[in-house]
Amino acid sequence: MERAAQLSKICVDFCGGKCCEPWWGIILYTITKSGGLSRLNDFKREVHRGIESRVERIRTRYVTSEKPPRLLFGEPERYNVTVEKCAVAGDTLRIELRAMFAFKCLFLSTDGRCQIHPSLLGSDIRPPHCARLGSPEAEAMGEGYCRIIDRAVRSSMDEGEVASAIEMESAVSRKHYDEGCAASGEAAERVIASIRRYCEEHAPHLLPVTEAKKPGRNDPCHCGSGLKFKKCHGQS
Repeated sequence: MERAAQLSKICVDFCGGKCCEPWWGIILYTITKSGGLSRLNDFKREVHRGIESRVERIRTRYVTSEKPPRLLFGEPERYNVTVEKCAVAGDTLRIELRAMFAFKCLFLSTDGRCQIHPSLLGSDIRPPHCARLGSPEAEAMGEGYCRIIDRAVRSSMDEGEVASAIEMESAVSRKHYDEGCAASGEAAERVIASIRRYCEEHAPHLLPVTEAKKPGRNDPCHCGSGLKFKKCHGQS
């Protein structure tokens, strides 16, 4: 059996759609917030719109090559948006975000088989990224890279090594999925909470004047958790 056929068999028969259930769309991008943490509700709406626009960018990009094309994804099952880095310049925050969206591929069967895989159709109508995914020539973590295929090639198709790579991929995906949330609005709220925590620890001068003063132990915590300060950020 030629290597291409072997790799295809791993994707269709052995892997069972681990890279597609869910399929993770990942986007790194930067946002800025001027004026410190004033007008946070407006900024939260801006963050929310940014998340939604990137979801839509992915959905409209991943379509079949048919005419008319068909979308591969509906709305994400999970939103995992994290603050990777913050930088302060005067009263302006520069915030680097990593947005990860867990999509369910509409062409993945209940037994984990890609219903538009060329090994089943005889032709390839997948989006270019899907067609490149699993390329044995892909550089580590680069475009088209797949840990499972990489391990298969490097181990000369050792089934134990491939099974280990599949389990590792599943564990990483489960972790990201469990750490995410079900709605884009909640994801935006988490981003705002992370930015607020950063300012509390590293840039208190950016906090609104009413928040810069430490609240009483029995006052509501300023992070919006609904807990008393002593039970939340005031714990020693």
